Amino acid sequence: MNSKNEDYIAFTGDTGDIDLLQNDYKLSQSALRFPNVNSILIPKKAQYNLSKYVPKSMLKAIDTDVSIAVEKCLVFLYNLASTYYTDDKWKCLNAELLHEQTKNADNTYIYTKIIDVLKAGTSTGAFIEVDDSYQAGIHSKRFRLTDTYLKAGLVEYIIKDTGIIRNRNKLYYQQLHKAMTNPICSNLIAMYPKIDLPTSTELLVIGKKLVKKGLTTKKGKILTMRNKHINDYWIDADNRSFVEDNIKLFEFLTGRGFMIPSAGDMSSGGRVVDSFTLMPSWIREQITIDGKKLIECDYSALHPNIAISLYDGKASYLTHESVAESAGIDIKEVKILHLSFFNMNWNQMRNSPLFDYYSKNESDMLARIYHDKKEHGHKITSQKMFSVEVAVMSDIITYLNAKGIHVLYVYDALLCEESDSDLVAETMNRIILEHGVKTTTKLSGTKNAHMGLKPNIDINEQKIVVDSSMFNHSLRVKNEILQKIENGELLDFIDVVVQFDIGDTMLDSVLKIYDEHNPEACYVSESFIKSA
Repeated sequence: MNSKNEDYIAFTGDTGDIDLLQNDYKLSQSALRFPNVNSILIPKKAQYNLSKYVPKSMLKAIDTDVSIAVEKCLVFLYNLASTYYTDDKWKCLNAELLHEQTKNADNTYIYTKIIDVLKAGTSTGAFIEVDDSYQAGIHSKRFRLTDTYLKAGLVEYIIKDTGIIRNRNKLYYQQLHKAMTNPICSNLIAMYPKIDLPTSTELLVIGKKLVKKGLTTKKGKILTMRNKHINDYWIDADNRSFVEDNIKLFEFLTGRGFMIPSAGDMSSGGRVVDSFTLMPSWIREQITIDGKKLIECDYSALHPNIAISLYDGKASYLTHESVAESAGIDIKEVKILHLSFFNMNWNQMRNSPLFDYYSKNESDMLARIYHDKKEHGHKITSQKMFSVEVAVMSDIITYLNAKGIHVLYVYDALLCEESDSDLVAETMNRIILEHGVKTTTKLSGTKNAHMGLKPNIDINEQKIVVDSSMFNHSLRVKNEILQKIENGELLDFIDVVVQFDIGDTMLDSVLKIYDEHNPEACYVSESFIKSA
């Protein structure tokens, strides 16, 4: 699935999420500040080439001390370091922040002179390219490293000038102060000291095993060993996520300390990013506390259910499974399509395989979405959904923190210690309903999954685990059950743990049935019955 040139973002808590730093200027500038303000990552040979080959007259226009001028150019280049890990190499840089990073003691604006130096470059070429097109209040100017410096890779540089360090310290503590006033960010800062990370060597071993198992990311990309090959080696390189690249991104995000968590602007609904939201999910799964992996609690089909709530849809407790069954689309494809469907512009939505399902089952809701996008721009839908999501997660985290529980946050999911997982899931289920959104929580990496419980557990056992393959998604059966409910018949729904893949479960209530057309599918979930 090629996501290049899309102007919407699917936030998944997976590798591709670092691309969001390209378009949300608050995140792109502030999120990549690490605790050691003296340390920056710059393109290899950039410092040498600036010092040796750039005319001194141009550097002195930045600062009379040439060494300080060079360091200010390097600080500018550091802003583009994240583009080594993104498909889109262009990045918006906000003018005001560039000024704060590079200003002199007398507050002189000199960043434009830095841009002049980097555009002019040396006899062998420029350091950066500049896209001068921008819209005030919408997006800033875009910059990218030239191919020469993109291919060179990154190297750490320690800043020496006290003035630059002072400016960076101010920005760092401003960001830290903002983080401490945000419930999600302050929770994360309290969580960080508990976390133990895997080593890069360990990750390489794990990555190789996952490649052999055929792992795909949440965006449907195939996890692949690069083995020193360039992208041209694969016909479908855009549909692959490379283990070695993932590990380099992990090192970038954690090698010099964790990022200060930062809340985005309206384009992302105030979503928070940090080292862990931007981390590849298979790597994030290796995080431990006291030697134990974390439990992930996330919502089932959260964004479709938020859209239903926002735009007065008919369905309740919509699931990917029910959409897949009704639309005749593979469940894995439905999950991928749902990542971006509501974020698209109207024409893109119409071309999506999901459009027929929603036009047949939620035509009034689609009409409301159409008018909202037409009046306010197509991104309004995702902005509203993200705002609801952030409000929900903020309330959950505030409640949990009051109980002495801290969690890792990955957009619509929370990672917690196993001992806290029941309360976390219960709190998530309660608070999402308080916000008018009807969905349920599922758990990944649960104790039950690690114990290898089998699906065919007797119905009389105290804890029941039912394999997802045993669920009946027939509309015929659903209509029969709805008719019984309408006739006043009392049906015995029981609470169970639904097990998908190993380590992937959710809580639901089920009714045991017998369907002569499909005898093996002997359970119907309450969430399926309640869905439109």
